Amino acid sequence: MKILIANDGIHAHYYERLAWCNAFNASGIEARMYDVKVPAFGIFDSYEPDIFIGQLYNLDRATIKCIQARPHLKVALRSGEFNNKEKNPHILSVGPEELSQLRTLQDSTGKPDFIFSYYLQKDIDQTHEGFSKMGIKLVGIPMSADVHTYYHGQLRPELECDIAFVGGYWPYKAQVLDIFLLPILADFRYNVKIFGNQMWPHTNQYSGVIADDLVRVLFVSAKICPNLSEPHSQQYGIDVNERAFKVLAAGGFCIMDNVRAAREIFGHGVVFADSPKEFRDLIQYYLTQPEERGKISKAGHNIVMGAHTNYHRAALFMNSFNEVQASERILNAYNNHFQQG
Repeated sequence: MKILIANDGIHAHYYERLAWCNAFNASGIEARMYDVKVPAFGIFDSYEPDIFIGQLYNLDRATIKCIQARPHLKVALRSGEFNNKEKNPHILSVGPEELSQLRTLQDSTGKPDFIFSYYLQKDIDQTHEGFSKMGIKLVGIPMSADVHTYYHGQLRPELECDIAFVGGYWPYKAQVLDIFLLPILADFRYNVKIFGNQMWPHTNQYSGVIADDLVRVLFVSAKICPNLSEPHSQQYGIDVNERAFKVLAAGGFCIMDNVRAAREIFGHGVVFADSPKEFRDLIQYYLTQPEERGKISKAGHNIVMGAHTNYHRAALFMNSFNEVQASERILNAYNNHFQQG
């Protein structure tokens, strides 16, 4: 079995797709990513996939023709929201050109096998209900932790700090960062390390880009690793980002804003704050409570490792394609590598 995954740049979703590839390949199922800027014909002809995982928003005529030429091919497409409710401009919503391409694909091939998003299943059933009316199955595939990269960090003295945050700073995210995190950065009682690919306002605490293999080290070397959501997640309670998954897989302690879907995923493995003030108060409190931090981070680690790794998501893809044996193979590989010893 060979899986081809379309990618459209280096961003959070790139790392999630790479995580799926890592899980597939480690389980003996060949998978690779390709850049959608590269012509599809050459990729499909040279690789000849059995499964294609792509995005509706960059589905083009060439890719449709490649799918049409392969009746055996199973197809999943990630899509923005499609329902009759008023849209938030910062939530990816399906457009008329995308729907036109989808109808062409569906009419000529009966594909895709399903549409997916990073939402919980009960959320995608509402936010993408328009696809259900077209007879397309919906699958919620939330973010996860790539255990090949983030599992079990080892503390390093040079990265020890009170608070560590890895992420970019740009206007939309700044609506949350400015009221939750920047007041903490302005309080110089705290030893703070900020890493990301964009400059932060408090440059004395910004340390530039951190190597991928050091992120898990940072997460366990810090006393607290905050996670903050984007404005639409706070407003609607959906769309959980990947940071908390990484922190907990590494063994770190996380405080985050109270997003309903995150609360349902992480339970008591994360401390949730209902307001910027409570967020700051909780940070001040837990900095002095190492035993409590240890208990909560252990609970969060067990939650992620039990159900929210890249292997679990890869298995979910296979189950959604009715490839039950492949799904079992992935979970067996995971248990052999990460759940024993």
